[in-house]
Amino acid sequence: MRFSYTIDDSRKRYPEITDELLESLQEWAKDHSLSKIPEEQLALFAHSCYFDLEATKRCMDVYYRMRATTPEFFRDRDSRLQYMQHSLRALEFVALPKPDRNGNQIIFHRLADTRPSQYMLNDGIKLLLMSVDGSLNTNGCSPGYIFLFDMQGVGLGHLTRLSISSIRKFLEYLQDGLPVRLKAIHILNVVWFMDKILALLRPFMKREFYELLHLHTGDVSDVYSYIPPECLPKDFGGELDCVASLHEAHCEKLDQLRDYFLEEEARFHNYSPNKTSDQRSVYNQNLMEQNGNNS
Repeated sequence: MRFSYTIDDSRKRYPEITDELLESLQEWAKDHSLSKIPEEQLALFAHSCYFDLEATKRCMDVYYRMRATTPEFFRDRDSRLQYMQHSLRALEFVALPKPDRNGNQIIFHRLADTRPSQYMLNDGIKLLLMSVDGSLNTNGCSPGYIFLFDMQGVGLGHLTRLSISSIRKFLEYLQDGLPVRLKAIHILNVVWFMDKILALLRPFMKREFYELLHLHTGDVSDVYSYIPPECLPKDFGGELDCVASLHEAHCEKLDQLRDYFLEEEARFHNYSPNKTSDQRSVYNQNLMEQNGNNS
């Protein structure tokens, strides 16, 4: 697997990435039937967890477990496939080329085709996560990530396209398995029925994740105090190219990373929990059942 940077590049920025840390994480991977993981990727996990070893292992466990068991998000990550092309026409994704003043990378997403019949939730989630992975492949360890979503064109009909199961899995991955330091989620043009959407999402959100949400119902300039115009597309009064052009370039980037996505998919299919994890899971389940019987 090739990255656009080296492990030495990451170490220059973050000396906490030591040989000892990488060896410990590589041993964890071996215990879970994973082939040798590139050190660049191990560094992403460690950095996202502020170099806490046990937290990093928990993140890796969710990352690989969900990728092995959630095919709707992580299988056939090939942007050339017909159904993926459909969603790349119906939706727009951009890893914005200019980070904010704190060095945070910004991932943008909105509808291109506002007809609910064209919206495929699982494919949209798959492409969003591919967009993050593509940015990580290019930029390596960044100070943080910001999600910027535009709800322009979202209607009540789109609610019928949602799946509670998919929402639950998506939020679990974002909160526990995404190897980035997520700093904020900004939502522009918030719709009047946002309370209904939040009612679906809130049961699956941790408090600290919920607090990352920033809802903007007014003029787009409301977001400028968080994300300055020089970091935004000109569709939003910014200085970057328009969203359509940026999305087209992003699609080309996903195509260039096709081999990377397919190779990684082959890697995480081998994931399996080790015996210790299995035993702990059984113990916890038995304990929960015992407490339920005693209550």
